[in-house]
Order: sequence, then structure tokens, then C-alpha cells
Amino acid sequence: MTQAPPPPAEPNLPARVDTPDPLMVQPAVVEEPSDTWDPLMVRPVSMEASDDDTFPEPSPTHADKQPSKTDIRETFRQPQFVDGGPPRAANDDGPPDILTLGGAYFQRAELSASRGGPGTPLTPVLPSLADLYLDINPSEQIRGFVRGRLLYDPLDMQFSTPKSVLDQFWFRFGLAHRVFITAGRQQVRWGSSRIWNPTDFLQAPNPRPLDPVDLRTGVDMLKVNVPWEEMASSLWLIATADLNGPEDRPIRYGGALRAEVVLGPSELALSAAFQQGRRPRYGIDWSVGLGPFDLNAEMALLQDLPARLWERGEAGYVERPFGGPKPQVSGGIKGTFRVADVYRTIIRLEGFYNSLGTDDRAQLTWQRSTADYRPLFFGRAYGMALVSIDRRSQFEPRLTLTALTNLSDPSMLGRIDFDIAVLRDVVAQLFVEAPLGPRGTEFRFQPDASVVEIPPMGLPLFRTGVSVYIKM
Repeated sequence: MTQAPPPPAEPNLPARVDTPDPLMVQPAVVEEPSDTWDPLMVRPVSMEASDDDTFPEPSPTHADKQPSKTDIRETFRQPQFVDGGPPRAANDDGPPDILTLGGAYFQRAELSASRGGPGTPLTPVLPSLADLYLDINPSEQIRGFVRGRLLYDPLDMQFSTPKSVLDQFWFRFGLAHRVFITAGRQQVRWGSSRIWNPTDFLQAPNPRPLDPVDLRTGVDMLKVNVPWEEMASSLWLIATADLNGPEDRPIRYGGALRAEVVLGPSELALSAAFQQGRRPRYGIDWSVGLGPFDLNAEMALLQDLPARLWERGEAGYVERPFGGPKPQVSGGIKGTFRVADVYRTIIRLEGFYNSLGTDDRAQLTWQRSTADYRPLFFGRAYGMALVSIDRRSQFEPRLTLTALTNLSDPSMLGRIDFDIAVLRDVVAQLFVEAPLGPRGTEFRFQPDASVVEIPPMGLPLFRTGVSVYIKM
């Protein structure tokens, strides 16, 4: 049995968290047709849209779309106020309000079951989340936005004391309606795929991309956007700074460039990211609509990772050199079909190829012991399939089936979702999910004591729960 080496000294490596996440719900991703906002529609190459006419920063495709005001279920599943803040309501009786308040409340009751681990086989949690925002708009050329989040779970040691986080805190102004500058903590999402976004260089991967709430906070940056409406294109210049550098130089600087252009029915984006202590990363992203289908693809070219790579050696696992540039590629297709003019069926398929992944199952235990494990980026190949059926009304129930699989293991996470809007601003959801596959695989993980000793964990069996979302 090999003893694990100490975790790396670099502070920005991902940490392993053994305490359950209070929002570890993984609902099926729900897709809607193109006449309403769709959280699983093949997203355009950027989520950098603003909904304020004062700050057009246009993205000519779906990035400008907001959730349908008639279906609260889409608000429930959308990324919350990516970049532009919430849309400003029109005020025909006078000037716009200087200050707007809003938010959301999310409550869930969940029961998970495991076998062979420490403690009880059934674990209940009662996580609560509240988002509150202030939207300040003193003039047509100036806008500020602050959004905070409160987390609480009386049945979880980590969150039994309420915790608050700052999600967004930015100030924006325009220069001659041609250049738009935003400074502060901002939400930015790059990439057209739904689950795997290798070109999203400014954010760490979401470890639970099927959750109804993305718990990642914004990025501290200075962003300059120069749109060119005549060419349906846009240029983004970004400078970042954080405190994740080494102890002697804790401030770490970085930057990124991104160019987007519309080409007929498609949109193309080229991006590059540079960060102190890391090698440059490059990406290309493409999405197109063809009749009832939406297609997308994105590829990143990487020259390093924030986590270490490993390979099996004669005396156990040894660190693997990165080598030359390595690609990560994702893509998908979505189709919407109507049945008997009453029912709507949406099918979404997505795949991901990770040249940096491995098919060595024992590495799951090793990478968790060294804090190098990254969920959904461990294997070489992944896939997702989704089928959603409803009757085109938020007040009619919707059924969604989702399967997320590691094709290298193989293992799979299957999920059934049922949701309905009981009131105009209230969504109720019921879900059941279960992992499938051999013991010790990614979705049915249990530590392998022959590799290295880490705290014992039970073999997951299923998880079920109910939740309520209220828009404020």
C-alpha cells in the first residue's frame, strides 16, 4: 500500500470537500423550444449579454434572451444574471427607478442513501438559499449591481451556522455608446455546451452542472467591450486579479481576449487566456441553428492544468509530465418535436473528449487523496442524453429523464424530474436519481484501500427530494 504524498503547496489547486453541499441537487436539465428562453438551448459562444438598452453589448443570438416572463420554471433553471444583471423594466410613466431590489428563495428537503460507510445509511438535509440584489441606475450611462447569497442547513455541520457570500459587485459605464467598461466582481460564462465548457477559461468547472443553482461566485476583473454592430461582432478585453498566488507574491494577475462574430445562422468565437504562473490557453467555439435542430462545438488547447496529472509507476503513482499542448472538445445537438399539437418533446445529446483524462479506475482514490480530482473531468470520454416532455404550459406538469455517463469507466447517473409552477412565481419540483455501474467508478465511488488510505465513504445508492423556488 502506497502512502499518498502531501497536497501541493500551490493555494489555487482544487480542494476536496467531504461535507455534503447544501445544494447538491442534480435535477434533469430541462429544454424548451426556441420561442421561450431555454437554459439547455445550444448556448451562443458567449453569455456576455446585457439586457439594458443603455449598455447594448449585443450578442446577435440567444445570449440576449431572458427567460419567458410567462414560465417561472425557466427562471428557476437559468444562470442568474450573467454579466448584465437583471433586465430593467420599462417605465412609461417617467424616468427609470434609480434603485431596484429583487432576489430568489430556494428550499429543498432531500434524503440520500448509501451502503457500507460510516454513520447511518440514510442522510437527510434541509438546505435553504436566499439571493438578494440591489440594482442601481442613477443615469443612462451609469449602472451598479450588488448580489449576495445566504446559505443555511440546520442538519449539516458546515452550514448549520448561516454563511454569506458575495456573488457580484460591479460598476459599469459607457463611452460614447461605443465602448463599455465594467469593473468589479462579475459573472461570466463562456462556451456553447451545457455540461462541459473547456473554453470557459475565467471560471473553474462547475462540479455539479445539473444543479438548479450554480454556486460559483463571480470573477474580479476589469472588462472592456467594443461591439461592432455593422459586422454583428464584438471584442472583449479583460484584466483579472486574485489572491491565489504564492505566499511571497499573493496577488496574481491575468487577462483574456475574446472575439465573437455572426456568420449567417451561426456564431463563432475565438478566445485566449493568460495568467501569471500558467501557460496561455486558446479556444474556439461555434454554434448554429438548422431548422428544428441546434448544434454546437467548442475546443480548448491547454498547455497546463491547475491540478497535477498522475500515472502508475513501479512503486505506485508518480506525477505525469504534461507534455505538449492537449485538446479538450465538447459538442452537442438538440431537437424539438411536437406530438399531436399538444405535447412537446425535446431531445438533447452532448459529448466531451478529454485528452487529459484516464481510464485507470484506481486513480479516483489516488486523485481524491491528493486533492487533484475534478468531477466530470476525470475520464477521457463523457456523454449526456436528455428527454423532456410537457404540454407547453408552466401550469402543466413536466417530466424529464436525464442520463450523465462516464464512458471510460463506465458509470452513469440517471435521474427523473417532475416539476410544475403552482403559482406564477413559485415552482415545485420532485426528483429521484441513482448512480449505475461497477463499484468504485466515478458515479458509484467507494475508496480503494489497496491504493491509499483515505476516509471511508459509503457506496451511494440513491437520492430523492422535493424543492420549492420562489422568485422575489
